[in-house]
Amino acid sequence: MQLSLFGINHTSAPAGVRDAVAMTAEEIGDFVGQYRERIDAVQELVVLSTCHRTELYMGAADTAAAGKQLRDVVCTFKGVEHMHNGQYTFEREGREAAKHLFRVAAGLDSLMIGEDQILGQVKDALAVAERCGAPGSLLTRFFHAAVHTGKRVRSETEIGRGAVSIAYAAVGMATKVFNDLAQHSVAVVGAGETGRLVGLHFRDQGPAQLFVLNRTFERARQLAEELGGRARPFDELAATLREVDVVVSATVAPEPVMSAEMLAEVMRERGGRPLVAIDIASPGDIDPAAGRLANLFLYDLDALGAITEQNRAQRAKEIPKAERIVDEEQRRFFQWYETLAVTPVVRALRKSFEEIGRREARKHGKQFHRTDRETLERYTQALISKLLHHPTLGLKDLDRSTPEGFGKLAAMRELFRLDADGDGPGSEGDGESQ
Repeated sequence: MQLSLFGINHTSAPAGVRDAVAMTAEEIGDFVGQYRERIDAVQELVVLSTCHRTELYMGAADTAAAGKQLRDVVCTFKGVEHMHNGQYTFEREGREAAKHLFRVAAGLDSLMIGEDQILGQVKDALAVAERCGAPGSLLTRFFHAAVHTGKRVRSETEIGRGAVSIAYAAVGMATKVFNDLAQHSVAVVGAGETGRLVGLHFRDQGPAQLFVLNRTFERARQLAEELGGRARPFDELAATLREVDVVVSATVAPEPVMSAEMLAEVMRERGGRPLVAIDIASPGDIDPAAGRLANLFLYDLDALGAITEQNRAQRAKEIPKAERIVDEEQRRFFQWYETLAVTPVVRALRKSFEEIGRREARKHGKQFHRTDRETLERYTQALISKLLHHPTLGLKDLDRSTPEGFGKLAAMRELFRLDADGDGPGSEGDGESQ
């Protein structure tokens, strides 16, 4: 059984094409049900679908046939022909497929280098597939290895350090003034996509209260519901500013929605309490003259942009370190994979049992007369041969090209702790259960 993938992502296709083939978790469940009925060449499957990619990872004996069948089903399922368009899709097999997913999990294949959401999305993709019974031993181990790679990259490098998006930089600005947003309230002005992204980042900080204001109240209500906050009518903006500690504005208004005069009145009524005002709208939502008001900390796109560019440059320096970790984990995964053939497993199993036998014979041989030690060793080897006779025959009958055969070989290595060097049970201590 071979590892392969095909898919569409931000490097191969425009946003409209990616959106057309993207799948929700519910859709993936429905899709898996259809693929099982219509595809016999795909033996294991995991679908990773986000706003920037839809990638299908599979285990198959005939990867060419599996890929063709899977493309047909995706196109039928989504009602498009994009998966048949070689300009939009890409394919990887074997080591290249593994390296691709490991780089994805590490945040090296993202629009924003080092972004951390993708690691959770890789975990979720496996969880969704497991609920559908789609992956087997190969893809389960593969995705766990990818998650491990992503965690290593984030813990051993600084590739995820510092905000590299305007929305996240806004949070950083607020926490410079207020260390713990759990004690402070936030208002998001504007319920478009930018306002939503800002709201999600602030929600994750657990503010005391989160308000959403928008000229169309229904949109404010919908976003507030998603964020677990409260919606307010737009005409209550001034009253809300007197109450909150942070305001982030991201409307599409052609002129400022917060004048210097309005904010001056707000600051007088706040009685000296500081207000962080972050303007990420273009054109701006807040009159720049308001930045001269006492206790009002005003940040605009220029200030946020300078921070994100500096952090992008810092993250770029960490890419070589992250790539080395990806290469290490790719080699480790294929060391495991390449030992999952019948002959290496049989050899490793016999080697591990023989080592246990020799060790136990030496350990207990002191209790025997010297002339009986050879008899003890022969008896030990004969016992091992008899114990391994039927398992060896069973292993030799396995077919690694089938999920059942591959799974049994993988289980044998796991159960008897047979690593790539052939060590196994009893490699430490006296071989007894700990």
